[in-house]
Order: sequence, then structure tokens, then C-alpha cells
Amino acid sequence: MKRINFASIILGIVFFFAGTGCKKFLDEKPVSTVAPDNFWKDRNDAATWMAGVYNSLQTTLSTNYYDWGEVRADHIRVGGTGNAQLTMITNTLSANDADINGITRWTNLYTTISLCNYGIKYLPAMISENIEGAASTYRDYLGQCYAIRSLMYFYGLRVWGKMPLHVVPIESLSQPIELPRSSINDMKALILNDITESLKIIGTVTTQKYYMQKAAVYALQTDVAMWFQDYDLALTASQNCMTASGCTWVTNITAFKNIFTDPANSTETIFNLFWSVTERGGGVGVCQKVGSSSNTNQYEPTTAIWREMKDRINPVTGKSTDGRLWAYWDTLTYTDDVVYDAAVVQLGKFSPWRAVQTPGSFFTFEGNSDCSVKIPIYRFADVMLLRAEALNKKGQHQQALDIVNIVRNRVGYMQNALLADYPVDIMKGIERTILKERQYELMGEGKRWFDLCRIDKIYDYTNAGYQYLRETLNPILATRSGSILYENENMGRILYPINAAMFNANSKLRGDQNQPYDE
Repeated sequence: MKRINFASIILGIVFFFAGTGCKKFLDEKPVSTVAPDNFWKDRNDAATWMAGVYNSLQTTLSTNYYDWGEVRADHIRVGGTGNAQLTMITNTLSANDADINGITRWTNLYTTISLCNYGIKYLPAMISENIEGAASTYRDYLGQCYAIRSLMYFYGLRVWGKMPLHVVPIESLSQPIELPRSSINDMKALILNDITESLKIIGTVTTQKYYMQKAAVYALQTDVAMWFQDYDLALTASQNCMTASGCTWVTNITAFKNIFTDPANSTETIFNLFWSVTERGGGVGVCQKVGSSSNTNQYEPTTAIWREMKDRINPVTGKSTDGRLWAYWDTLTYTDDVVYDAAVVQLGKFSPWRAVQTPGSFFTFEGNSDCSVKIPIYRFADVMLLRAEALNKKGQHQQALDIVNIVRNRVGYMQNALLADYPVDIMKGIERTILKERQYELMGEGKRWFDLCRIDKIYDYTNAGYQYLRETLNPILATRSGSILYENENMGRILYPINAAMFNANSKLRGDQNQPYDE
């Protein structure tokens, strides 16, 4: 994506584009201070607007994909010394903590939603008029706007719960700009409807990994269905994703590594967030979170998760066989628990291996300002493991385990999960096996926290809800000084606080903070 900066002026949102478009779109000349309703005149205008949508999506998820989806999970420990890291892993978040403002504010998320709202309003006219004979292109863009708006509201729903639903662009001072939070059911309806509208018109290009296409929308639909525990929809959507993506499993650890270092050419990638330091003028946030050459990364995988993966051994040779161990960690440096515990651990999942591997230099890590990782948003194994969960819930236990075993075998771990392994409560046992495999497979990709949150009885903020999350996290939190456990009045801390500044900006939010946080 090429760099585009945006400024808000007078009526609603008026954008100043100060860049040259977006990679893979047509190169654009700068457009100076143009109101959106006067903007949709030709193909270049539409392409430039879509560049802005993806630019805003990058900004929204640059670090928040990890802060929202992974930091509070059970396999994370503090790497740096910042107050924000300690706040996050001890579950002591608050609405007016300046150290975590970037995490608890939803400003960037709504900027992306607003850009999509303009596209949803103005692209249909361009389609009907077939401007410059590009109606099919505009249909694809419109489908992408629906899909990205759905993705943004889905993130918001999982992070904050209820949110104000803005679905039209703000173009007049007479329009209401302060809205109350909508119900979970209303948010669910909008998210699913946007997916439906997107699927009618979005493109089907399977080689385009940096923009949402039909396979990515089916992946999103699968994810939403599993969040709401609609297993029939999840099975339909995941099957459609398999067909639309044309994905095939990788067959060795080198090909597995390429999912992250060369996603454009991987057979398992579906939608990645493109990032170029040259075009953006700065690095994506994944390096500062998990592995950087410029300073200590903020977070590290725990010794426990490293040990679990190292212990996936060949029972005959006693040697570790899960190739993801080498894809994630410098195994020449981290040799045992004592060494790992004392180390400043870097996760090398998104960094290429060095040609010559010596202790302490297994990967080539980029600095924070140089990080160009293409963050995976949806990929094949993610969707297939969600499908395995749905199959298990529908009583198709062997089919569910078949998927787990494929995921394991393709990276060298040949110890298959068998039905005989679950003599009691087979459904729960297999579910936990799948969730653990997702943890190993998707580490660092902003998925684990959401997995913890969507299992068992959700939206029940009593001690009867969120059993999987509580049984997983409370024992860990109990060992961390100053931590707050998920129990009693603190069950509501499963949601993030709405930042205090949001209440100043929107008076209709007042009195509706997520409990037990203050406004």
C-alpha cells in the first residue's frame, strides 16, 4: 500500500491525499482537499479511495491486532519494561490509563469504518453508470468496503462488546454524530449482513493476497459463525472458503515458513495485511511486539509454551519433531528451560532464517522502523481448525481429528490424535485438543485471546460464564503480583475498557462503560 495521509476538515470527513495511491491499484496523482461527495468521478478516484481504506486498515491493526487479540493470552509474558505491558498481562486495565490509550481508543477503527461508509454510499452510482467501463472493478471495491466494515465491527464487538453503529458517511453538520452503543444482536446482524452483501459482488481472485476477496470474506464469515457458536453456518462458510481460496496444504517446514515470509506465493495464505516501510514511512508493529533488532520486544512467548512444543517428540528417537519449533525460535540459543527463562526471547515466526545459522543468530530480525511483515489476517489452517471445531460440535469427531492431524503432519509432527484418546467427554476433549493446536499454529497472529473468549457460555459475566478462559488464565494470573482474576465483579474485564476520551467525544456513551471500569 502506498502512503496516504488523511485530515478531517469542516463538514464530516474531508480527506487530503498526500501520496501516490496504493500498491496493486493504479498509481495516483495527489488530490488536494476534495470533499468525498465531489470525489467519485472516475476510476482513479475510486482506486485512490480504496488505497485510503487499506491505509486506514493498516493503521488500525498495525499493533492492535496483537494488543487486542493476543497480549492477554496464556502464552504471553512481558519482554520489555514498559508500564503498558505490565498492565496488560496483570489484567489491570483502566479507561484513563495514558500508557494504553492506543489500545483502548477506537478512533482508528472508526476512521476505517467511515471510509468504508463513503464507498458503500458512492460506489453504487459508479457501478450503475459504468464510469469508464469499469463497473466490475467498482463492484469489487464495493464488496471490499462491505467486507472491511464487517471486519472492523467484528474486531470492535470482540474487544469492547456493544458499540455505536455508524453505517452512513457524515456529510452535514445537521447529521447526528453521537450515537449510543448498539446491542450485541444488532451488531451481529450488521456484521453478517455486510458479509452477505460483500459476497454478492466482491472479486474472486485467488492470487491477490493483500486485498479482501471472496475467500477472505468466507474466512471472516467462518470466524463470525464460530464466535456466535453457529456451527452449521461455520461448516458452510468454511467449505465455501476452501472452494473459493483454492488453498492446498504445505508439505514441509520451508513451505510453512514461507506462509509468513513470502505470503504472496504461499498455497495456504488467504488475506494478509500488506506493509512496506518504503511506502508507509515506518515499520509495522509486529517487530516491536515479538522480535526486533533495534531493542527489546515488548512481549515473549512463555517458557511453558516453548516447552510444550519442544516436547512434541518422536517416541523412538526422543527428538523434537514439530517443525514449527524451528520456524518460531532460535533452537541453537534456547536449549533448555533455564536458558529460555533467563533469555530475552524473540519470536522468529515472521522473520526469515539466516543462511548460516549460529547460536543467537538463527533469524534476521528487522528493527521497529524497518519492519515490513505482511501480517496474516486469515489463512487456510486458521479456517480449517475452526472447521474442525464445528465438525466436533456436530458429532463428526473423526473428521475433526483428521484436520488436526493434517495440521500436525505437514510440519513433521506425526503423533496423531485418535478417538481412543478421549474415553470421557469426547466432545470437550477434542475441542480442547483443537484449541491447543490453534494456539501452537497461530501463535503471534492475534488469535488466542479471542479463542479464549468465545468458548463455553459467552456474554455471561457471572462466574457461570467463560469457563475455558477462567480455567486457563486465572491460575496464571494468581502467580503474578498485583493481578486481577476473572471472577465475581471482575468478570467484565474480559472486555476492554472504553477509553475515557470517548465519553467526552460522545455524550450518549455516558453511563454505559463496560463494568467494572470507570469512565
